Amino acid sequence: MKGKVRTIEVNAFVHETEDLQKIESSVKNLIPEASIQEEDLKGHYGTIIKKINLKFNGPGSDQKLTSLFSKIDAFKRGDIYSQIIKGMEYNKIYIRIDKQELVKNLIKLNGDNQIKIIITFYSARDAREYLAEQGR
Repeated sequence: MKGKVRTIEVNAFVHETEDLQKIESSVKNLIPEASIQEEDLKGHYGTIIKKINLKFNGPGSDQKLTSLFSKIDAFKRGDIYSQIIKGMEYNKIYIRIDKQELVKNLIKLNGDNQIKIIITFYSARDAREYLAEQGR
């Protein structure tokens, strides 16, 4: 049976003043089985910025997302649904987590220095149903 989650993507920007290996390792720990790619970019003042892209799709995506949600502080407080529904757009959910907290093995929503998680569901209905299930 097909699940509700199509893909989970994680995007992070790492500036040259940050520890690339630490951030990359922290991002990879979100979904260890996901494929990871790096892209070199140039900042406004000529600084080097690495863009890290992590992507997981296919069978098991629902379980990977449930596992990821279980690590988020809002999930532990029981308000994951109300926090995440704000970032929903049709069949996609956009979540921003704090990069500095992630390096400390904590997943906190929002923050100043953010990592973006994009969850794509097969339909908007699947997204609402999945979130309702998680909100219980």
